[in-house]
Amino acid sequence: MSNKGGKVKLLFFIAFFPLAVLSASIDINTASKEELVALSGIGTAKALKIVRYRKEHQCFKSIDELINVDGVSQKIVEKNKDLLTLTPCQAITEQKKMDIHSFKDVLFDPVNLFFVVTIFILAVLEYLLKKDLKAQIISMGVLGTFVGIFIGLQGFDPSDIMGSVKDILVGLKTAFFTSIVGMGVATILSIEQKLRGSSEIKQ
Repeated sequence: MSNKGGKVKLLFFIAFFPLAVLSASIDINTASKEELVALSGIGTAKALKIVRYRKEHQCFKSIDELINVDGVSQKIVEKNKDLLTLTPCQAITEQKKMDIHSFKDVLFDPVNLFFVVTIFILAVLEYLLKKDLKAQIISMGVLGTFVGIFIGLQGFDPSDIMGSVKDILVGLKTAFFTSIVGMGVATILSIEQKLRGSSEIKQ
């Protein structure tokens, strides 16, 4: 019975050991400073140098390129090689392009453009006319958010909730942009107004 139990444990170990190794692996093209510190022979200073090198060179072309980082020797690389993985540079570049493309989609969304332009027109009017329009600016941002949410909900299909969630989340990301702009502009105007008021008092 004990032999049978031992064989079961051995089979279990063989089956799940590769998963454990994969979960413990560290991708040097995406790992954070905290993750890199977990490597043998890599302290905080060296981890920061690795991250800095990666930013300057876009990505690591190979794991052996780590030796180009100041303080990282071939011995350290060999000691950690079983734990290291490497996302291809092309995949990193494509992901960055996708992130930029996603931001452009939000920025140039027609709903966002209309409300953002309106917010900046109100900001210019407040500055030129010396009228307090910060409440209207914030309200315009919030209104843009609700309009964006309303538009996103038009595509919601109760019979296909999972399929609709992605569209709704994309719509929310777009919609909340107007509120961020509205509150940001109002905050900047408020700071500018207080600084201008304090300078006038001193004079």
